[in-house]
Amino acid sequence: MPAIAATAPIYMRSRRFDRLFVLGIPLLALAVGALALGFPQYFVLIISLDLALLGYHHVISTYTRLLFDLKSARQHWALLLPLPVAVFAGVYLLIGWGGVAAVATLYMHWQWYHYTRQSEGINKAYGMKTRSVQAGNPVFNRVTFYLVPAAAFLMMSARPDSTFLGMEVWKLPVPQWLALAALAAAGACLAWWLAAQVRALRDGTLGRLHFAYLCSHYLIYLVSYVAIHDITSGWLVINVWHNAQYIAFVWLFNSNQFKGGVNPEQRALSWLSQEGRWPVYLMACLALTGVVYQSIDASNAYFANYTLVPLVVIAYQGINFHHYIVDSIIWKLRKRDVQSALKIV
Repeated sequence: MPAIAATAPIYMRSRRFDRLFVLGIPLLALAVGALALGFPQYFVLIISLDLALLGYHHVISTYTRLLFDLKSARQHWALLLPLPVAVFAGVYLLIGWGGVAAVATLYMHWQWYHYTRQSEGINKAYGMKTRSVQAGNPVFNRVTFYLVPAAAFLMMSARPDSTFLGMEVWKLPVPQWLALAALAAAGACLAWWLAAQVRALRDGTLGRLHFAYLCSHYLIYLVSYVAIHDITSGWLVINVWHNAQYIAFVWLFNSNQFKGGVNPEQRALSWLSQEGRWPVYLMACLALTGVVYQSIDASNAYFANYTLVPLVVIAYQGINFHHYIVDSIIWKLRKRDVQSALKIV
């Protein structure tokens, strides 16, 4: 291992944070999935808690980068004004073309891609921060990283069930044999990758937390889309994983960005992001989440009397799709401000 790696940080933030992020969040997701499968009578309650405490909150976390101060709002005005109009108009047109099923289908497939891209970004951040390099060929490792989620998603698509969150969805027309072949190929690549990491572990060159993160990535996809046959129950597992991961990562970004103290130009967010104030930060985000989504629900209920268009679908899915697009822009690791805030430069 190069000598520089000996002085590289071991953690993204600290032992406590990293263990919670790498181990605690996947265990939480798996535990929630087990509860939902073991106690189906409480499924609605479980999914409601996920949405209220994690799902809506993780979407609102995006806007801590965009709306918490005038400086950020001016910087990202194009994402806050013209983009939402275009996205909501797109959802309206999609409903007109294919109904709610078309929106649910786009949501299910785009969400898979969004989750996978986020996971790759976190994987890269771990590697850049700790200077941890996976053993083996980098191209092969990247192919494996995407092949396992893709094969798992194809397995879900090959099953006959076609409802997701109570809505009809159009799945990819994948024959069972093709899905099994893709899963076998992914399994072979995963085994080859794992063998290389075990050799690195024996040689003492393996970044253990980075390796544990990659293992959690593969495990969550295989459990969510392969081991669990019900689409919605499987989605619940990966949704909890993604949402909790996102909230924690945004907190990491904000707390690192304002480590030097309160910034007068971003007073509210920088004050909330100071060391030891994470409970207040979470409560503030949850309160903001409640205000935003309660307002949306009240508006939908009022205007539903004047239109046959499913406004609740347009509102919620428009927000989700806008969130996907914004995330793909503001979190790119090649941006110097992102690298600086994460302390990976």
